[in-house]
Amino acid sequence: MSDRWRDNLVVSVLLHHPRRTAASVLGVTVAMLLVVMTSGLVRGMLKERGRREASVGVEILVRERGTAGLTPSGAALTLPETLARTIAEVPGVQSFTLVGQYLQPTGRGLDLRLVEGVNYPEYARLTGLRVVQGRGLKGGDEAIIDIVRARSRQAKVGDTIVIFDRPFRIVGIYEPALGPRIKIPLETMQRALSAPGRGSAFLVKCARTEEQEAIAAELQRRLPDRQVLLTRDLPRLYADGNPLITGFLTAMLLVAAIVSTLLVTLTMYTTVLEQTRQIGILKSLGASKAFIAALIEKQALVISGLGILLALGLSFALKLLLNELTPLRVEMEWRWILAMIAAGLASGALGALYPALRAALQDPIQALMYE
Repeated sequence: MSDRWRDNLVVSVLLHHPRRTAASVLGVTVAMLLVVMTSGLVRGMLKERGRREASVGVEILVRERGTAGLTPSGAALTLPETLARTIAEVPGVQSFTLVGQYLQPTGRGLDLRLVEGVNYPEYARLTGLRVVQGRGLKGGDEAIIDIVRARSRQAKVGDTIVIFDRPFRIVGIYEPALGPRIKIPLETMQRALSAPGRGSAFLVKCARTEEQEAIAAELQRRLPDRQVLLTRDLPRLYADGNPLITGFLTAMLLVAAIVSTLLVTLTMYTTVLEQTRQIGILKSLGASKAFIAALIEKQALVISGLGILLALGLSFALKLLLNELTPLRVEMEWRWILAMIAAGLASGALGALYPALRAALQDPIQALMYE
């Protein structure tokens, strides 16, 4: 029996039960779409934050060693202000400022909000931040937000935002969008976190940009227990991601593959039961065990392939929609797309393995007598 005849059988069987085939394809699509969109949203958020922090107008970032991409809320302010003396002594340093970053839950599931504490006059002068509505920070429970957040949340001067379980009044809207989108006075953050005289990082501006590598090296020599980074490297570092985030995405890919495998197994097992007499006829006509097994496997791979193609099409459509209509950014990375394709095809092949072996090992006489 030729491969072409087997391919025709695969198509005819799938079209004979269009609703079941469509449901199976849709199940694979949902599982694979979940992987692509979740990884795309996470990578997009990380890259966007890296781009914003790299555009703060300084060349060097000094922070605690081992700090991950997102600052844990339990250890938000650990860098002492006393390091300022050491930083000021390094030749080539023009100016610097201490900032604090605090990651807090918003109360909406897993949604988190990153808030930055700044010494406003110093920070604005160093980074070029401009208030386009309202005014800058003076102290107390005040906040300013960037123009992107103001537009996406329809927020305005005079509104309030909950930080540290109490309302903060929005006194200004600024541009350009740099660093975390919400900024409050550093002193207010220090008091709220019981961390006087401490922050999360120093932003350092060099007198001569071309000397930033040498200045960073000298800072690292004088501060061996801290991490010194060039801000131009932040997009790449954020794009590489946190090992915990990579582990989470990998786990999601495995869960999607398992769900897809179980779905294909159930679908193909039901198909084998319904095709018992047909399998008996094929065996009586001389079909080998390998031919029967390959017939079932090809059906599963077609279902998985269609599910993958549909997931890719929907992923690109959702990416364009979200990027156009929301401040969210979706980054479709080829390594995750290829991983999704590989997981989808592997789940199809593995899911059909038991039904294929069951079909191949059926006794042709008993199969012909099956009711």
